[in-house]
Amino acid sequence: MVNKIIGTFFSRLLAMLVMLIVVIINTNTFGASGTGTIGLFILGLTILQILANFIGGATIVYLIPRRNNFQILALSYGWAIFVNLIGVYFLHIFNLIPQHFTIELLILSLISSFFFIHISIMQGKEDIKRFNIYQISQLLLLIFTYVFILLIFKKIGKIPQVHHYIYVFILSYFLPLLVSFRYIFKNITGISFQGISSLLVEMGKLGFWVQLANFAQLMNYRLSYYFIEWYAGRQPLGLFELGTKLSEVVWIFPKSISLVQYAHISNNQEKSYAKQFTLSLFKIVFIFSLLAVLLLIAIPEHWIAAIFGAEFSQSRSVILRLAPGIVFLSCLSILAHYFSGYGKYWINTLSSLLGFIFTLTLGLIFIPQASLKGTLPTIECAAIINSISYFVSFLFTFIYFIFHTRSRYNDFLLSKKDIYLFKNEILHTFILKLKKSK
Repeated sequence: MVNKIIGTFFSRLLAMLVMLIVVIINTNTFGASGTGTIGLFILGLTILQILANFIGGATIVYLIPRRNNFQILALSYGWAIFVNLIGVYFLHIFNLIPQHFTIELLILSLISSFFFIHISIMQGKEDIKRFNIYQISQLLLLIFTYVFILLIFKKIGKIPQVHHYIYVFILSYFLPLLVSFRYIFKNITGISFQGISSLLVEMGKLGFWVQLANFAQLMNYRLSYYFIEWYAGRQPLGLFELGTKLSEVVWIFPKSISLVQYAHISNNQEKSYAKQFTLSLFKIVFIFSLLAVLLLIAIPEHWIAAIFGAEFSQSRSVILRLAPGIVFLSCLSILAHYFSGYGKYWINTLSSLLGFIFTLTLGLIFIPQASLKGTLPTIECAAIINSISYFVSFLFTFIYFIFHTRSRYNDFLLSKKDIYLFKNEILHTFILKLKKSK
């Protein structure tokens, strides 16, 4: 389990580094408008992937050791094809994606859906090393191919366009997908359709609450993208996209720590231990997130302009207004994984839906008004709404946690016991396993 956590941590760290490099390249190459187009395209892809995971994703990992592998693969493939075709159609007719990239989105979403099905099967078979290799290979292929293409364009004296980045993105999933078919053909046996309908129902039940929570949370994060696009345009969206991406760098530590927490609670259902462990992590993550956010907002405006382009200096205003929400959401990840460890996914779903309602309501009321005043008021308003939404989601889960665990005020004060628990349960185990893996 810890090896899996370590691999996931480094995969996320690498993903974050690749994302930052790609964002720097894109902002300097395509400007705010092109960055906004890419952000909208990736948002469409993310929505489709969440829908595809209603029959797939974590459900595959759980069922692979327990059910007919061929049927799991067949149902996952069938659902991915169906939901991507239908999903792209609705995203297109409701103008929720860049209209001239509809076909590219469909191709990428199908390829990435199949890719994630394959690596989920690897994870379900506990082939964690191969699982991590495929994830890392996709990231490395993306960045190296993209840099290579940019160097070619520079040499021939031409300027790359947004669609060139999208083609590289497609290629970075397509090649690992092709290679992964060898693993699938070798490891998927037992071709049979008997009982496949009951398996479909089971996969749907297992995936529904988890993916509903993920979808609602995604709307918390990204619904403002659509409001900005509709009322202010693609250029302000690009500025908001950069501010959002930079703010979310803070999440890599809380999300990685929450994986350790989830594993501990899932394998140790003793309630007093789970409560104490969660409270300790909550306090550690709060302090880390607060310090990280303070460092982030201390970055001068001219630094952002120098790194990402002069056009993006206003993105600092987004970071400032997202900062409180980032801290709330970091702490929420710890509370949410406490309930996930006990299988209480519905609490996280309600929390996400509540935040989504606030984002939707406040966005419809205030962003149209802010857009009349200009670009800066629009993106600042959207950032404030996101922070409010994050706070509402956090507050709901926080209050429920207090009543569920009967926590008191003193429980949330940092103590030596918290430092000791964090050091021995997280850092010691992490470093020990890391040394053994070398």
